[in-house]
Amino acid sequence: MTAHQLFMGWSIVADFEVKFDGMDELIKHIEEVGRMKEAKAIVKETTINVARKSQELVPVGYGQRYPVKSKKPAGYVGGTLKRSQKVTITDYTGMISFNTDYAAYQEYGTRFQTARKYLGTPFVQERNSFIAKLKRLAK
Repeated sequence: MTAHQLFMGWSIVADFEVKFDGMDELIKHIEEVGRMKEAKAIVKETTINVARKSQELVPVGYGQRYPVKSKKPAGYVGGTLKRSQKVTITDYTGMISFNTDYAAYQEYGTRFQTARKYLGTPFVQERNSFIAKLKRLAK
């Protein structure tokens, strides 16, 4: 992977990915000043921050779906979505994926349930900080 492919992607299901593209001039300038090592550290730090925040927000079902004082249904095991999180960090790429069939339904909602935005909210919170840190490197 070259420095010109710098992006952060978060994958909710295998066919969904968000990328920061079009930052070629910024990346070129960071290369010129010789600070690609710092850029890798920023990608890693931001990816870890989003992963931690998403773990706090991911819906776990029991207590939200059922009355709090009720007993868990027989055989209920919650937290599958939370446990399915996978974080992959390479040189200039950070990817967070939740590997269940219903991850996108929880994130975006359906006509029967509201969106939970367990990954979108942390992404939006970190996005501006990530770009600002890269711009500081280019100076």
